[in-house]
Amino acid sequence: MKKIAVIVGSNRTKSVSRRLAYWLAPQLSNQEMKAEVVDLATVALPFLDEPELPSEGHYQNQSTIDWSNQIKSYDGVVFVAPQYNWGYPAVLKNAIDTLYAEWRGLPVATVFFGGHGGFQGDLAFSLVLQGVKVNRLPVNLRLNLAVGQVTEEMSAAEVAELLSPYQDQVALLQSAFQNELRNHE
Repeated sequence: MKKIAVIVGSNRTKSVSRRLAYWLAPQLSNQEMKAEVVDLATVALPFLDEPELPSEGHYQNQSTIDWSNQIKSYDGVVFVAPQYNWGYPAVLKNAIDTLYAEWRGLPVATVFFGGHGGFQGDLAFSLVLQGVKVNRLPVNLRLNLAVGQVTEEMSAAEVAELLSPYQDQVALLQSAFQNELRNHE
């Protein structure tokens, strides 16, 4: 069975990204692939702490080695992140920059959210993804969510109801991953 990481791209204590990742992961899972949430708040990567460039692949810190092995264990990744000031969270940039070869060719999709669907954050992040040469899937979600629209207090059912207009896009994302992973067996 193929494995998809749904990476929580924010390390805030009350992270909307976390709520969205836990909403998305079960919907991507089926008999061919299993999606599981990876929370950057628990990965605990130091900020660019390797003595050598990641492109050299000579990792010395155990946290980097562990992160590398974790990413290599997945067949694809979905990054779920908020738009911050027309960009994206530093913890997400650090998670990408800590590695290099692990990203090359990896099927990747994004789920960005914000008042305008996280458009600018996704745009800025797409340049980084191009730089590490991921295989960007044609389906990426932009969720138009206002501040406070998704809260910690909401039940999973309430979150699902709020996000129900995006169900067709989630189905397309699942299909895109299935097709990509079948083509690279």
